[in-house]
Amino acid sequence: MEIIRQAIKYGVVGVGNTLLTLLIIWIMTKWMGCSEALSNFVGYAVGFVNSYLWNRQWTFRSKSDWKKSALRFFGVYVVCYVLQLLLLLVMNRVCPENPPLYGFFRPVLQSLHVDALFYIQILAMIFYTVIAFIINKFYTFKS
Repeated sequence: MEIIRQAIKYGVVGVGNTLLTLLIIWIMTKWMGCSEALSNFVGYAVGFVNSYLWNRQWTFRSKSDWKKSALRFFGVYVVCYVLQLLLLLVMNRVCPENPPLYGFFRPVLQSLHVDALFYIQILAMIFYTVIAFIINKFYTFKS
């Protein structure tokens, strides 16, 4: 099925972007002492161009006008970014020590030196990815 193939490709692009974004967030927060919000913004900004190019050409093989799809992609990106940032900030305020399922994954996360606040970043990224795929599939790259 086409949607499954696209979801897998979107996942591959997403894993690459996620690793790139997490690396940037980690470097900026841990090495450079930047705020979570600034680090999050820069990480997502770098992933934006990479994601657009790979998803347009490889994942969705879109033949729609590139300017139109770029504007739509940017709009989806902004909406999803704001939603994930709100989720991140709310979770940091409401449950910074014990976010959802953190206790279940704690042994693995602690062995990887992933604290609760960084785990919240990961949850927010997963949320972003699912919402963005759905909107990009049916709106942004619709031919």
